Amino acid sequence: MNQFDKDNPAERGSKARENLVNALRECGELADGVATFEGAELLEVLDYLDSLRFVMAESGQLLAGVVRGSHG
Repeated sequence: MNQFDKDNPAERGSKARENLVNALRECGELADGVATFEGAELLEVLDYLDSLRFVMAESGQLLAGVVRGSHG
């Protein structure tokens, strides 16, 4: 289980938002690498982007659930 109380939606939402923002910033920082790298370096960046995609999907879904729950 994660470090946050699963029964505390505000805390889960806050952590999900933080994770999503950080992942989005990292994606922006990797754009130049995607534009210029070749071969193994490009594959490394693409693999890392794939892991960020997972974080963004998970965090986005969790945050959306918390927002829907607080406005439902």
